[in-house]
Amino acid sequence: MLQSIAIRCRLAAVVLRHHTLRQARTRHNLCSYATASQSLDVQRQNIFLCRHFSQSLDQSDTSQYKRGGAESYKLALEALQNAANAKQSLEEQLLREQYEAMERQRKKTSQRKNSNQLKDKDPRLQRLNAIDAADDGERNIKDRAAGVAVVRTIVKQTRQSSQPNNNVKVEKWDSKTVRDDDAHDSNNTQSVGKKLDEDYYQKEALQFLEEAALRYGHALALVRLGNEALELAKKSSVSAEESLINTDKCADWIDESPINLSQILAQSSKTIDNDTEGDESISPYISLAHLLYEEAGKAGSAEAWYNLGHLLWDRSGDDEETIMKAMEAFNKAVDLGDSDAMYFVGAQYLSQQEDDEAGYQLLVRAAHEYNHGPALHHLALLSLQGEDKDEFCGLLTKAAEAGNPDSLFLQGYCFYHGEDGYEVDMKAALDNFLAVAENFEHVEAMVSAGAILHQGVISPQGSVIIERDQRRAFELYQQAGELGSTEGWRNVVACYAMGEGVKKDIDMAKHIAKTMLKDTDR
Repeated sequence: MLQSIAIRCRLAAVVLRHHTLRQARTRHNLCSYATASQSLDVQRQNIFLCRHFSQSLDQSDTSQYKRGGAESYKLALEALQNAANAKQSLEEQLLREQYEAMERQRKKTSQRKNSNQLKDKDPRLQRLNAIDAADDGERNIKDRAAGVAVVRTIVKQTRQSSQPNNNVKVEKWDSKTVRDDDAHDSNNTQSVGKKLDEDYYQKEALQFLEEAALRYGHALALVRLGNEALELAKKSSVSAEESLINTDKCADWIDESPINLSQILAQSSKTIDNDTEGDESISPYISLAHLLYEEAGKAGSAEAWYNLGHLLWDRSGDDEETIMKAMEAFNKAVDLGDSDAMYFVGAQYLSQQEDDEAGYQLLVRAAHEYNHGPALHHLALLSLQGEDKDEFCGLLTKAAEAGNPDSLFLQGYCFYHGEDGYEVDMKAALDNFLAVAENFEHVEAMVSAGAILHQGVISPQGSVIIERDQRRAFELYQQAGELGSTEGWRNVVACYAMGEGVKKDIDMAKHIAKTMLKDTDR
């Protein structure tokens, strides 16, 4: 049975959150609404999408090719996409190879069990039986992390094998293939017969990104380089080969670059030397990111000022001067029309009760001028606190239409229970849950949609509102489990144990329960 979970709203710190009064524990329960919005310091997820480039740049000279910043940046994005495709292809092949190996091992285990029945009856084979028992004991104490990886692989392959047209050919990427200088020419054409892996495309992307940012001052390229500098700052040490910027090559661009390239290269040199100038608390890569964001901001990038604001905010602690600089950066982003910055600053004003009216007006501006989903969601929750359900429904509907995942999930929850101004609409609830699950990897939505499909929905008059689809429910539980949902794994175990949506397999149910629910079900 699906269990109804009451919810309440309150203003906590900067953002409004929904809290469950109690956690559902039934086998196929509908997940309750847990958190209304993510932490404000990660609201702009689309900004921090840069990949880690682990290798140095190709040393070939590109000065003879006058592509321009926009073209170089476009080529960098194409190379990043190629790197992602190469990585995905390799992961898919490794996944299938691992699954095939496990299937072979399972068959051998089954054969050994059959053989053991004969050994029990034959005294001459009792010694071999004892050896097998010792081997089984050793396997049972292997690292739990390995068992988790096996379970994840099994459920992924189980889901993939159930889908039609699964005969996808995966090219095996050869990471040992030697790269030549002619593997990529000035027209961005690949040499025939070359197998280009993720590492190659990452180096190629960084080469174009570096050119667009530092040679031509392309604002978005500067932002991406700044993001990458922050990623490198997380590492305990970075070798010269892993340095973000090729200072020797970029030094040739100082005269033509529209930015303060000398200062950036000087800071980049400190990253190689690991020179913190006596302040070990600040990575030289953070200082480099600061410079890159400032240059991008001067070039008119609202994203740069927003990122710089967060960089300073995260480092500020109780330092009023740093907090003030962070707010200055956010306000520059606001002046450039950045709705995320409007939402952040507005929420800060409201939470600190320094200027409630100014904060509210920034939320209103972000919501109604820019259709900002989190701002609309925030205003909706404020309306619900004021018990204005009509306004709540209107704002929440707009936030959901804007694609805000928290709003889609909350609206689905309201449709399911018929609460807070919404009539019961099971189809609408399922549509919302599936939309969030498929587009945002929202684990609570996956489990909730799975719970509805697992049972199906029948009207009081006996007509079918939603067809039961236990196979689809099982797949949703799997996806939620793979993304870390305990409730998802619990439902996967139940499906295997009952043979609902998947072939009944008690051994698999026990193995998953022991591996994935070991620390939760006591």
